[in-house]
Amino acid sequence: MNHPRALEPEYEIIVVGGRPAGASLAARLGAQGVATLVIDKAGFPSEPSVPSCAVLYPQAMQLLDELDVDERQFGDESSKIRRFVVEVHDHFQAKFPMVETLGRDYVYGIDRSTFDATLWSGLRRHPSVMTREGLGFVDLLRREGQVVGVRARDREGQEHAIRARCVIGADGRFSTVARKAGARIREDFADRTSTVHFATWEGVRPLDDDPRSTLHVYTTARGTDVLFFPRPKNRVSVCTHVRSDRVNIEGDATRYYLGMLESFAGVARRLEGARRVDEVVGLKRVANRYLDAGGPGWALVGDALHHKDPVDGQGIYDALLESKILAEELLAWRAGEHGWEELLARYDRRVREGTYDMFMATMQRLRRELYDEPPALVMKTLMRWMLSDAEYQRRFISFLCRGLPPATWLTPGVMGRAIARGMLGDVRRVFRPRAAP
Repeated sequence: MNHPRALEPEYEIIVVGGRPAGASLAARLGAQGVATLVIDKAGFPSEPSVPSCAVLYPQAMQLLDELDVDERQFGDESSKIRRFVVEVHDHFQAKFPMVETLGRDYVYGIDRSTFDATLWSGLRRHPSVMTREGLGFVDLLRREGQVVGVRARDREGQEHAIRARCVIGADGRFSTVARKAGARIREDFADRTSTVHFATWEGVRPLDDDPRSTLHVYTTARGTDVLFFPRPKNRVSVCTHVRSDRVNIEGDATRYYLGMLESFAGVARRLEGARRVDEVVGLKRVANRYLDAGGPGWALVGDALHHKDPVDGQGIYDALLESKILAEELLAWRAGEHGWEELLARYDRRVREGTYDMFMATMQRLRRELYDEPPALVMKTLMRWMLSDAEYQRRFISFLCRGLPPATWLTPGVMGRAIARGMLGDVRRVFRPRAAP
């Protein structure tokens, strides 16, 4: 049996998990000279253990700008998305142009392996930050009910006892820190969930003649979506997004995933001649939850604190935002401006203010886009009128980019005008004079 080493360097803060939430938190702390240790069981570059819709909206890139992260390190022109297309089965297509937000007229599709490695390697700029790859969290160290450090195991199986003033769990939606700390689920929307599978492809056919990189969503409006996300080097991430109660995987997940793609003509056409370049990864019954923000000597950030369905592509932004808030509160606590309990209360309140409305909007989208099944007539009329309307499109993209409040971007007035314009357009087309033969 391996015993923990009795003495290790002591840090002010230990961050468990070095992907976007943990790395960005450490970068902000390091910029202020805080003695911080970041540990991660993985090595970098590597893909995260949980797949995600790897998209960066302008609001996320603005937070990366604050960290001096150059977007050219993780993206290229082929992954700059300037157009969104929603294809509703064989009924219609709606083409959404990108809306300039925060000085950017594009969204990035990214490769998580490269992106995460960029953030991790950027921590070298901060002398007060130490990083340890291949060091996996095992348990929390406690003294009189207070968390005072971690036990961690390296790749050789040796355990280390590392002490700090506090420990931050940034280890994802299946956070071991949260479990060991006894974090409670504060809010859980388990009645409507999705199951997702991802793989990366080369040689995917363009959707049409438009040369702009396009985020393409094919939906049956019957509980199944297929999403095409551009990635760097002209690759495309293809994701199946299915309501969980409709998923029946008999045999391996790869067979299920490929069968799903082949079952839709519009999807299969784009993949003719394409080559899958990595393994199929998936996540069943994607949870939508908030957990406790923290407890005596510990706190959670990123997916460890709150996570939701990937349909809105907001996960990285949420992680970067929560890390910024937590860094500010930790620095105030370190300066003696308030105690730990007040830190947690302020942090929890600010995270809710920054994320909860989008969380609820995502829950509504999940119900509307996967669980509601409108009649074909509704898809050909009301749905088409809405999705094809220029005002609706502008507001929807602005909502995704946090340019409009998630709770109020879609008003009865917006819907009414879209429907009226759609009806009028159909009437005009019906009665438009035909050209003489």
